[in-house]
This record gives sequence, C-alpha cells and structure tokens, in this order.
Amino acid sequence: MAAAYNTRPRTRGVYINGKKRNPFARFSMRFIPWKGDSIFEIMRKIIFLGALSALIYFGGREAFVFGNDLYQQYKIDQKMRDFWNVNIPDDIRDSVLREKPEILPEYIMHWDFNNDLVGHILIPDMNSSLPYSDRDRYIVNYLVYQTNDNKYYLDRAFDHTKSEGGTIFADFRNNFADGNLSGNTILYGHNIYTGNYFHQVASYFKGFEKRDLSFYQRHPIVHFNTLYERHDWKIFATVLFNTDEQHGEVFPYLSFREFRDKEHFHEFILGVMDRSVLFTDVDLMYGDHILTLSTCYWPYTRSVDTRAVVFARRVREGESSYVDVNKAQHNEAFLPFELQRRRLGSNWAGRVWDYETYLLCYNQD
Repeated sequence: MAAAYNTRPRTRGVYINGKKRNPFARFSMRFIPWKGDSIFEIMRKIIFLGALSALIYFGGREAFVFGNDLYQQYKIDQKMRDFWNVNIPDDIRDSVLREKPEILPEYIMHWDFNNDLVGHILIPDMNSSLPYSDRDRYIVNYLVYQTNDNKYYLDRAFDHTKSEGGTIFADFRNNFADGNLSGNTILYGHNIYTGNYFHQVASYFKGFEKRDLSFYQRHPIVHFNTLYERHDWKIFATVLFNTDEQHGEVFPYLSFREFRDKEHFHEFILGVMDRSVLFTDVDLMYGDHILTLSTCYWPYTRSVDTRAVVFARRVREGESSYVDVNKAQHNEAFLPFELQRRRLGSNWAGRVWDYETYLLCYNQD
C-alpha cells in the first residue's frame, strides 16, 4: 500500500506502460487538460490557455499595428525624400518664383506640391555643420504646414493622405506672411512610438526625469526656417503642462502668440521659467522671437493629458548661435500643477530663476 501511495500511476506523467512519453506529449500534459487531471489542474490549465490566447491575440494585433505604422511612415518618408532629390523642372521653378520671388531654392518643389508649406524644422547634434538637405542626420527634420484648422494635419501627411502620425504643423493663428513671424510661433507634432515627428521633443523633459542633461547638451539648438529665411534658435526652457483642470492649473501657454508690450512679454517668460525643469545660459529680452514646440507626453499615464513643451528664442542679428551647455542645470524647485505636486512633492518656495541676469529687459524703462 505504501508503494502505491508514493508512486504516480503509469498512465500519468513522464512514463506510460514503462516507456517514456515523447516530448510533445509531455509538453501537452503540462499545459493542456488531460484525462485524470484534478479539478484544480483543469482550471489552472484553462486559465493558462486563456491568458496565452489573449497574449497571442492582443500582442499579435499590437505587433501588426506597429509594423503597419512603420511601413506607412516609411512610405511617407520615401515620398518626401523623392521631393528633396528631384531636379526642379524649369516651368515649375519659374511659376513658383513669379508668385514667391524670395523663396529659398530648397523649398520650391515642396511649396509647389503643397501650398500649405510655411517652414522647416530641424534639430541637429551639437556643433553640427551638416547641410540642410542631409535629412538623415537630424533627430527632428520635417517640413511645417499650416491651415486655418489645427485639426487638419493631426491625421494627414504632407500629401493630404490619411496618416495616424499626421505631420508637423503651425498654429493657425501664427503669422508667416512674407517671413514676418509672430512673437511666439507655435508648432505641434505627435509623439508617436515609431520615433517620428516630435517624439524626440519629449526627450528634453525625459532628461529631467532621469536627472540627465546630456540630451539637452547634445541638442541645444533648433533650426527653424521660413520659406524665405534660415534661422537658428536657442532652447531656454522645457515644461510639462497640464491640459485638464481636474488635475490642477492649466497654464495658457498657447494664448501668447503676440506680445502687446514688455509687461506682457515678461508675464509669458516668467510664467514659463517658473515651471521649467531646465535652466540654460540663454538670455532673453523684449523683441526676441520665441519658438514653441508642443507634443503629447504621458508620464502620469494616459488618463492625465499633458504636453511636453520646449521653448527657444531666435538668435539675434550678429549674435553667435553658440550656447555654453555646461552651464545648464535642472530646476528641482519648479512650480508644479496639483497632480505633479501630489506625485512628486514640491520644492516650490517662490521664483528661483535669475531673471535679473537672464531677462535683460526686466529692469529697463
């Protein structure tokens, strides 16, 4: 009786009738309900098979969606490359130059294809001297479009076809007439998992989360061109903004497009710098043109709708575009919105940015 108690039946387990089962049978017995299983074993295996089926279904579906998005983005990028590499026919060049005689040569073909084109944004590596046509060497390199509806390019590519990634576009209220920019030019782009569009813009804020300045130090400058002029812009701040009042303050950074006067400019800059997680060696003064890059970012889950926003100011006439990135520092005492304060705590005890040094017009009459 003792022997029978301690020995599993020959019809179960690794052996049957004294012979070892084949590997497939042994695997099946471990994970598939089998004759002689206890109720507990049957339930365990059913739960396991259900979970495995769900993983295969949803994982496979996600993999398909991801792969399809990558393929669609590849086709869009390839079509854009073709425009950069094509020789412009004389009749197109002449037609565009009659309407826009000051347009930069590299944008003639693009503007002829889509008259919504207003600019070109590139973020290079530190000390990059690469030509604007070298599209593979920038972490951000996209043409910028504008319509009278901010929703239009949320899900359309530059050729107007439907695209989940959309494209980079300017706020419909910004001015680009003859290259005369608004006081604050606002550009939007998706932060998508394929790494395209403004995915890298969120990395400036991710650097704060990791207490790592290296990303900013490698990318302190933005090139943003209109159709008529090339300009460099120095990054001076990065902020995570809340968009939903239930989570705290919603700072109206999108409402500052033109600055009525010096006080209005001060209100904007001081509001941004109070909330910025990054301080740089870039100074500002009334009359500077500001560039705002805005993208989605969800460090507190997708139920908390937030925007990672990078601010830069245009390099002044006669000024060097050089920035001493070694003087950059994290601002641990930034002003958080309410949910941030609850999640992270807060060291906020009032303004810490050295505005008397870096806001050059603050004490001027």
